[in-house]
Amino acid sequence: MDNRSKNFIFVPFCLMAQAYQAQGIVKYEWKSSIKPFMNLLIEHDINIIQMPCAEATFENNLIREPKGISKYDTKDFNLHCEKLSLDVAHQIENVIENGYNVIAVLGIEQSPSCCVNYIYTNDGMKNRMGLFMEKLHNKIKKYDIPIIGINRKFINKSLKELELIIK
Repeated sequence: MDNRSKNFIFVPFCLMAQAYQAQGIVKYEWKSSIKPFMNLLIEHDINIIQMPCAEATFENNLIREPKGISKYDTKDFNLHCEKLSLDVAHQIENVIENGYNVIAVLGIEQSPSCCVNYIYTNDGMKNRMGLFMEKLHNKIKKYDIPIIGINRKFINKSLKELELIIK
């Protein structure tokens, strides 16, 4: 008998490895931002797939200054995000084609790459997806997979949204 879990979730790399975030970004204790999500996913036997970090892999550097979306919105970075999103979309398709469920994709709000709902810019808060997440969303929207933006400042709201999907 095969008892493996049939449910998958795709998470941003930095959710489980905060060292991948730009310097000065991690303002909240790592345990308080990761532990509730990991506990929930483990408790419900959900397979966790880390998506690549577009910013760290583009610069090949974990130690980098934070940059806004306007600094990343370049031809080269968008091509990089396009390639990464294609790879992740293929993983998602493979999971689904093999009879498994992708219950959600998680993003990190305010990230120039992975935000889902909003990001702060020089012009104030904008309602938009990050460069990587936008490309990924366009490739997987036919599957109607929920995409949840995690706001580390208001973690409980994101956690409740994920709990509703899981249950």
